[in-house]
Amino acid sequence: MYPVDILNQRHEKFVLWVPASDALAAQPPVLVIVTTASKSDAFNEIGRFPLVHSDDKVGLWVLDPASISPPLEVGAYRYWFEIQDTSPENRGTLLVTDPFAFTVDYSKVVTSIGDSARYQPASVVKLRDSKLWACDMDGTETRRPVVPDQAMLPGNNHLVIYELPTSWAKVGNDARGDDVDVGTFTDVLALFDADSDGRRFSSVAAVRDEAILTELGINALELLPAADAKVKDEWGYATAHYCAPDYDLGSSSDLVRLVDKVHSQGVRLLTDVVMAFGHDPYSHIDFGNFHIRPDMEASNPDSYQYHSDGQLRDGYGGSPWRYVRSVQSYDPETGDGNSAVRPSWAFHHCHLARWMADFGVGGLRLDSLNNVGNYDFVRSYKEWAWQLYNARYGGATDPSKFLVIGEELSMPVSMVHRGIVNALWNEPWQGRLRAVILGESANGDNFEDTVRKLVNCTLDNLDGTHFTDGAQAVNYITSHDIEGYRKERLYNFLQSNGIWDVEKRAKLAFALLLTSVGIPMIFAGEEFADQMDRSVDMGKKQSDPVNYARKNDGGWRQALFGYVANLVKFRTKCPALGEDDTDFFHVDRSRGGRIMAWRRGRAGDEGRPPVIVVANLSDEDTPGPEYVVPNWPDKEQSGWREISQGRDVPAEWVGREPLLAWEAKIYTRWTEGA
Repeated sequence: MYPVDILNQRHEKFVLWVPASDALAAQPPVLVIVTTASKSDAFNEIGRFPLVHSDDKVGLWVLDPASISPPLEVGAYRYWFEIQDTSPENRGTLLVTDPFAFTVDYSKVVTSIGDSARYQPASVVKLRDSKLWACDMDGTETRRPVVPDQAMLPGNNHLVIYELPTSWAKVGNDARGDDVDVGTFTDVLALFDADSDGRRFSSVAAVRDEAILTELGINALELLPAADAKVKDEWGYATAHYCAPDYDLGSSSDLVRLVDKVHSQGVRLLTDVVMAFGHDPYSHIDFGNFHIRPDMEASNPDSYQYHSDGQLRDGYGGSPWRYVRSVQSYDPETGDGNSAVRPSWAFHHCHLARWMADFGVGGLRLDSLNNVGNYDFVRSYKEWAWQLYNARYGGATDPSKFLVIGEELSMPVSMVHRGIVNALWNEPWQGRLRAVILGESANGDNFEDTVRKLVNCTLDNLDGTHFTDGAQAVNYITSHDIEGYRKERLYNFLQSNGIWDVEKRAKLAFALLLTSVGIPMIFAGEEFADQMDRSVDMGKKQSDPVNYARKNDGGWRQALFGYVANLVKFRTKCPALGEDDTDFFHVDRSRGGRIMAWRRGRAGDEGRPPVIVVANLSDEDTPGPEYVVPNWPDKEQSGWREISQGRDVPAEWVGREPLLAWEAKIYTRWTEGA
């Protein structure tokens, strides 16, 4: 059972929700159902069956499979709904995918239709016991993942997120003639399971023989949009079928196996959701109720971005969702037959129920909130996500084990305080980090203040307010948005700025990322300084793939991975790094303020020893055999260790160790299990 009515209705009947049902009275939608033909690129059509308008649910069209004659046999079927196109580019009669399809099939063509522009991918369902069952393309019925014990999952203040696209590189060419392929859910599983070879990347030793992400120690996996996208052979933001895992990435069963594995290792699954625009069936089934053409409705406030000074919303080749509209219709959430419903709100709430129930999602990243344009809807989506999460555990939930992150690069932190989202991507952090590792200041601050705001994002005044908790800010060195000034991969950024000792600066960048206030996020491949093999002037977010073969180069990249893995494990476990308390107790102004020391964690709390970071942000090593840091907290206490090198510090050397140029040393007396 699902907490929304329409997903339960789909178990009993073929259903199509069309709020503008009066437009279909003359020509009702038709179910077109087929079977696959062995050794053929085509489908075998079984028949076409008109749907019937539900007597008590306005806008709901249904067909009981038991009414189909001759009766259907047990097995998996492909189907479409035949409708009259309602989009501004009307193309007449179309075969459209079920908007709530759990599995879609791009693999075969419809020879009886001929013109591929007139049909979309087939929906897939299984008939058994006169009911319709979710299944993979081969008819395997899907199950839900095991609900993880909350105690096993990390809290938000100790998350380290790994942002993973599935556009990866490998030696040799694929069918497109490039040295890339699409990593599937099974390939992602191999990053956590040394006994799993992967699928398309089993030829890459690091994927086949290791468990890279388990070794790295991250505790949150963020999949870039995992719902099915219109584009093929790559991940993308052109979401088309919101309830179905992406066809290129694998089946629902593949995704469930991945979820079970990461949960067994105490790793939360986050997924990216695109709700500013869609390439979905409703753009043809009922365009006017679900979508908008901003250029055709200039007087409609729904046509404009939120912080835009009159900038129209952008569909990026798709259609912006229409959020400022209410109609009298069947409510697919509650099942009420005739009530005031916002069609797009209800649709997005329903597919969220699918992902939360069937794939154990433990957090969300909402893409491009400015382009969504309606923060009332965003708030409703966030609150619905929390209701679904709380229901997963019967209401007895730990609120630190779930969050909804928004991307809004104008940084309206007030959105967090107003409860619209729980956290924001902290893009200014990226700019500060990249300035600091070059020895520059950023955003009009002097160098010292640049470092202070980098280390403690709660000091940064953004939209007249500021973050009040580290769990409200997601910090990153690099993200999938690698196009634009100083956004490219770290390796290429450093080289383009004349820095050739990439290992040293990369280690400094990760030392700052993993010890600063905020949730650190690592873009896939940065942990071993992957580089861009295509154009550095990126016009597309993911046109350069991740090359996991570089991870074990036997040299500095392998050493960097080990360094980062050590700090990731420290970040996920050390109590002081889950707190916001920060105190800069040393700024060496005799060296231009380029050597600084700060404490992370509460002072004087013997049960939770602090972390001390000492950073030399200059081109010069400290002279002589020692560098004295005055006012070292708890200097007389025993048990100090330097984390990045994994060594004990003799009592006489506490606060006196030298520093190399561009080096950060990380100290603590905390030990795991103490």
